[in-house]
Amino acid sequence: MAPPPRERALRALLLEEPDRVPMFELEFQYPEEVTGQRYVLTGGNEAWEKVVFRGEYEKMVSSGKGRDVTEHNVSVLVEACRKLGYDVVRPAFVPDLLRAIGIAKKLAPDLLVMGSTGGLLGIPDGSSAAEVVRKVYLGGKGFAAELASRAEANLEWVKMQLDAGADLVVDCTDLCLKGGPFFRPSVYEELVFPNLKAVVGAVHARGAFFVMHTDGYLWPILEGLVNTGIDALHSIDPSAGMKVSDVKAKYGERIALCGNVDAASVLAYGSPADVAREARACIKEGAGGGGYFLTSSNCIYRGVPPANALALASSGMKYGKYARKAP
Repeated sequence: MAPPPRERALRALLLEEPDRVPMFELEFQYPEEVTGQRYVLTGGNEAWEKVVFRGEYEKMVSSGKGRDVTEHNVSVLVEACRKLGYDVVRPAFVPDLLRAIGIAKKLAPDLLVMGSTGGLLGIPDGSSAAEVVRKVYLGGKGFAAELASRAEANLEWVKMQLDAGADLVVDCTDLCLKGGPFFRPSVYEELVFPNLKAVVGAVHARGAFFVMHTDGYLWPILEGLVNTGIDALHSIDPSAGMKVSDVKAKYGERIALCGNVDAASVLAYGSPADVAREARACIKEGAGGGGYFLTSSNCIYRGVPPANALALASSGMKYGKYARKAP
């Protein structure tokens, strides 16, 4: 008899071998492909919201089927996760994240529920890059205090999510570009990692886990990142030359790995057979000895053909089984 999905995921976070490789995605943007129902969101005027949600809430209201958006989106996501064989659910696209976590916990007590935290110092966007760089290199103690304050705010937000029922949290902050860290490695060692370590430690004190997502070529700062105490690393960016096997060889006894079927190439432009082939290779590189989750290198976004998302999930079920050990 297969263990509950949450047990499977917990064992991987504890660097153990479960019955099979657990799976999750940070986002799954078209649940209608597996459940027949879309996400909805009220009041979304950003371009990405218009693309992702396509006025579904307005359609529901006009047809007399309007309902609570948070409850709807979480229930649709949980159903999608179950049908895909995911072991972790991360509520997203909801107006009320704390309530969403509670609903997910109630609807899916057999899954791990993932919360989200803001980052400390990621790659700035074009409009703010010059000001951020100026602060980093010229801000001195004032900017250091600003980062410490940001870390404290993040921690309070995380505590609220843990109180609501989250089992783990993910920090989605890109620290590196394809060519390496955006800032000098010393910036991360002196400003970012001490604050991140404090947040991670507080999460651990609550009996929860911390997952770090970052794209880019991480090797110049990876030792410092691992030393913060993170429990798992996502996505081990293949487009930046990162390999699961290399990270596994050096840090597989310290952190779990999540990845890294290429969301920018194979998932977006390959065939289902190509996806299955890459998923199998990722499992071969990362699964040995436990501590591995099969995921994309980013998320399942609308640019990924549904057949490829399904191929990734089915490949995990087919190729991710661990050999049974004699009692």
